[in-house]
Amino acid sequence: MLVSEIVLISRKSRTALERWIYQDCGRFGGLMETLGKAIHYPIVCERNGPQEQVILAGPTCDSMDTLYEDYRYELPLSLAVGDRLYWLSTGAYTSSYSAIEINGFPPLQTVVI
Repeated sequence: MLVSEIVLISRKSRTALERWIYQDCGRFGGLMETLGKAIHYPIVCERNGPQEQVILAGPTCDSMDTLYEDYRYELPLSLAVGDRLYWLSTGAYTSSYSAIEINGFPPLQTVVI
């Protein structure tokens, strides 16, 4: 499982319908298999309630750090900065994909239980 933390929630303008959820890891921080929609990981979050479609992105300034360009997850409207997303079934490759620092972001911390 990969655990990410939400670092920013925004809309690009006051009239924008799309809500962007930025997290502390993205395509370059372990979620490379989101490229080309190779895998749609199940996501569990800490909050419940009404949901809407969101655009998920990582923390880097690289436009490729937008996850699933043509696919949207539905997440609760009550999500807040600091909440965690639990990416299920990510496997061991997430840590190897994040082994190199990109734009100064450290690699994923790996915990073995």
